[in-house]
Amino acid sequence: MSALSRHLVVDGRRVHLLGSVGSTDGTAVGDPEGDLVLLEPGLGAGAASWGAVLDGLAAAGPVGPLQVLAHDRAGYGASDPAGGPRDLGALAAELGTVVAAVPHRRLVLVGHSWGGPVVRTLAADLAAQGRAVAGVVLVDPADELADLYFTPTVEVMNRVQGHAMVLLDRAHLLRRLQRSATRGLPEAHREQAAASVATAAAARTVREEARHITRGLRHLRLDPPDLRGVPLTVISGRRPEGLGRRLRDELTAAHRERAGPRPGAGAGRFVAAERSGHLVPVDQPELVVEEILRLLG
Repeated sequence: MSALSRHLVVDGRRVHLLGSVGSTDGTAVGDPEGDLVLLEPGLGAGAASWGAVLDGLAAAGPVGPLQVLAHDRAGYGASDPAGGPRDLGALAAELGTVVAAVPHRRLVLVGHSWGGPVVRTLAADLAAQGRAVAGVVLVDPADELADLYFTPTVEVMNRVQGHAMVLLDRAHLLRRLQRSATRGLPEAHREQAAASVATAAAARTVREEARHITRGLRHLRLDPPDLRGVPLTVISGRRPEGLGRRLRDELTAAHRERAGPRPGAGAGRFVAAERSGHLVPVDQPELVVEEILRLLG
């Protein structure tokens, strides 16, 4: 499999893609007879944050015609910004335009952190349209089953993160801090991961996305996405890091519940990432790779 970095033009807007392409010469994006894996980053992260997972899938060798792509959301990296609110529905719709633009036979959606609710929302939308999803992998996702997301502390933290990005950019400190934050990635992806979210446009985008997190999770509590019939894996980081052990255990309990039996469907699969905190795609990318390959059979 060969690495690629290119752009699609979707609805008149340039979208930057990073990934790997199998069993083609790399000149086209998508294969109507092949499988597509789409990797959705979390808040404040671009496509290159999935670098270790992309490398791991490439090293695993071909699994039939397979394309694996991560994208920079609108306003991140080399993707053009988008107008309107950057709420959960908008992010899911944006990812849906990428799905529609890349020909494929089977689809696996993978979301890290805030990307988890995004891919759940899109998977339910696709299922409602009669379009099959071969599987969903949630990687230490934000989850409305965890009460911690509705505490004043976390709501303030979300808002502060967005505003802090803008202030750090104005102080010319954002790029330096982003380089430090991406030091766990393979060297080939580290600089791109930092650069994609170390711009004024990305800082403003993070601020706008962060405003809608709590509201989006409340919406999911009231109207959960219907994933009946969609195979589901939840990978939960187990190291407490900044959360502390009590909150980390609460989040893991929510992840276990998310992977439990669902109406009209059997239980999903729960995977504990014992050597990881929140950044499972960096600390234990092999777990993500294994679950993607398992869903593709």
